[in-house]
Amino acid sequence: MLKFFKPPISIKKWIGIAFLLFIFWILVLSFFYAPNLIRTIFFKELYLDKLKFEQATIYVSPQMDKEERQNIILLYQRSRLRIDSIFGKTEAKPSILVGNTSEVMQIFGHSNSQEEKVQTGMTHLTPFGAYIILAPNGTNVDVLSHELSHAELMQRLGWQTRRKKIPIWFDEGLAMLVDKRFEYWTSLQDDWQTLIDLEKDSSNLNYENSFHTTSDSINLSSFSLQNLQTTEQFFTEDAQLHYFVAQEEVARWYDKGGQSKLLRLLKSLKNKSFEESY
Repeated sequence: MLKFFKPPISIKKWIGIAFLLFIFWILVLSFFYAPNLIRTIFFKELYLDKLKFEQATIYVSPQMDKEERQNIILLYQRSRLRIDSIFGKTEAKPSILVGNTSEVMQIFGHSNSQEEKVQTGMTHLTPFGAYIILAPNGTNVDVLSHELSHAELMQRLGWQTRRKKIPIWFDEGLAMLVDKRFEYWTSLQDDWQTLIDLEKDSSNLNYENSFHTTSDSINLSSFSLQNLQTTEQFFTEDAQLHYFVAQEEVARWYDKGGQSKLLRLLKSLKNKSFEESY
């Protein structure tokens, strides 16, 4: 055999090359359609500094000074206490990306410019893990606790189970148990009472397909929990009121059994549907 002759590439190598090309194109397409998510997962260290902290993986803007960085660590520790109070010992270890300018949302969060102006925090829930993004006005214990709740729920159930079985109203309502911002939204209290009064005056409400069991439950059209199952249904122009409805329902449910009831639910979801477990 001539020395310069080389045998053809084996089938295994062709499969390997094809797989790498597939992954490459997936990344290219993902970057085209979801650039912020791709930057969050793969390129965050190009933009942010990683803190030396064992309890969580925290990235901050390079412009943050030593005191600001220490405050972020303290903020995480305070927020984690709230998660412990609901779930027991915290299991999730999300990546937390914190900025002291609005650029953090522009680079890693929502691409919609209007959302960036009002966004305080958000969480990317992915098969690779949870990634929490905090804007400057979201660096407080309420916002971080809220986002940590989403990460903890996914950690307990797994990405696929959470995505398939958990209605968005329960996920958001559970997060509101550790988020105290609604306590000061008196306008929502008025809206809530108005809906209750309307319900009491109505004689044609259908109570079948509702998780509510109390007399002040909400079953009115778009405010029924059955109509708050998906992100598209939940995050509308009435999103603030949806948060309030979800909070009221989950708080009522949680108060009857507390942490042990929540943990039983999460365990049951591995074999049963949400409706059967709840």
